[in-house]
Formats: sequence, structure tokens, C-alpha cells
Amino acid sequence: MSYTIVVLVKQVPDLNAARIDRTTGDLQLSGQMAISSYDDYAIEAALQLKEAHGGEVVAVTAGPPGAKDALTRALAMGADRALLLGVDDLDNMSSTALSRLLATSVEPLSPDVVLTGQMSDDFGTGEVGPQVAEFLGIPQVSSATSIEAVGPDFTILRDTEDGKQKVSVQTPVLIMAMTGLNEPRYPSLKGIMAAKKKPLEIIESIEAPEGSSGWSAPYGQERTSGGTIVQDVPAAEAASQLVAWLREKKLA
Repeated sequence: MSYTIVVLVKQVPDLNAARIDRTTGDLQLSGQMAISSYDDYAIEAALQLKEAHGGEVVAVTAGPPGAKDALTRALAMGADRALLLGVDDLDNMSSTALSRLLATSVEPLSPDVVLTGQMSDDFGTGEVGPQVAEFLGIPQVSSATSIEAVGPDFTILRDTEDGKQKVSVQTPVLIMAMTGLNEPRYPSLKGIMAAKKKPLEIIESIEAPEGSSGWSAPYGQERTSGGTIVQDVPAAEAASQLVAWLREKKLA
């Protein structure tokens, strides 16, 4: 059985090039953009399913024109075609509105499998995957670290707070990729050249659905320090002060 596989990807600021201004606590971004790290695992999982069983991999993202770069990377890795939903102000769209938009665009593709990253590197809410699955009316499995497929039957190993959980599910299904699911491949020169000839559809100027909300800007948490410094006193007195402090804090 071959699969129609949709991979949802997101272009985010490259956090490897970001820094925190220690004076203001503001996040300083370099302007460099990258595909969200968990999405690389989702793309690789999609490609492995296609290589093992046949089918088609379609990469989908929402964002401004520059988000095309994330899709180009997915195509260079091996995706067959891509779809860009043109949204200029993605950061001011709520996760629910974004999920509804993605689900509406993905549904006509009739996917057997929808793959997403566990969360995005920028906001890290982990809300989009489950909400897309809800709008599509299909089951979703999060924190996937292993995927085995036999026809419509999928066996997925997922991380939990107290260990591992094995889940059995049938297609159609949405799977959220976790670190350790695989080792994402790098785009080869051949893949980069081939990506230029693959279909990349752009739907321009999509208005945000109702339910938009604002996000506060990221910032660095203020560093605080406290404690008592004992100096210039005899060792015995210093020890006595330390014991008294521990007792006061109910630590001794």
C-alpha cells in the first residue's frame, strides 16, 4: 500500500544565530531563518515511508513569501511537491486560526498520513498538530519516536513522562515527530538541483481567519542572586552563622 503523505513545516528565526541582550533582556535575532528543527524529523519520516511503501510527499507551510525557503529545503530533501499558503502576519494568527487554515488546505489532498514536528522552535506551543487533526476528524499521536507501517495499520512508539508507550492506529492519522525518531538527511547537490523543477504552488494573500490573537515578544528571564556572604570573621564564628542560617531556613 502506498501513501499520500502531507508534511506540515514552519520557517522560524534561526535560534543558533540569536542572542540575549543582557542589559535589556530582549531577544536579538540575526534575521537568519531556518526550518523548525522538529520538522526535519517529520520530513525524514515522510520520506522513509515513501521509500519503503511508495506514494507521494507533499510539504505544506503558511507564512510570508520568504517561507518558500522552508519548502525548497523539503523539496531538496526529497518531497515531491509543495504548497505555500501566503500569510503575511503569521505571528499574529492564533494557533486555532492557523490550524483551521492548514486543515482546510490539506483536506482536499486526502492524505493517509499527516506528519508535523512535535512543536515549533519559536513559540513551542505544540497546539497546531492536535488542532489540525481535530479539524480533519482524524486521530493524532504525539511524541513519536518510532513508526512502523503495514498497509493501513501503524504501530507508533511514543515518549511519555514515565517511559514509552506503544500505540496502534489506522490511517488516516496525524503523527507528531519527536527527537530521536530518525536521523534527518541533508539535502544533496542533486536534490537541490532537482528541487528547482518540482511543483511549488503559492496561494497569495490569505486573510487570517477569525480568532487571531497577539503574542508577546520573547525575552530573557531576569537573573537574580541572593544569599549571605560571611567574611573577615574567625572560622568558628562563620560556621556558627552558617548553622544559624540553615536552621532559620529550616534546612538543618
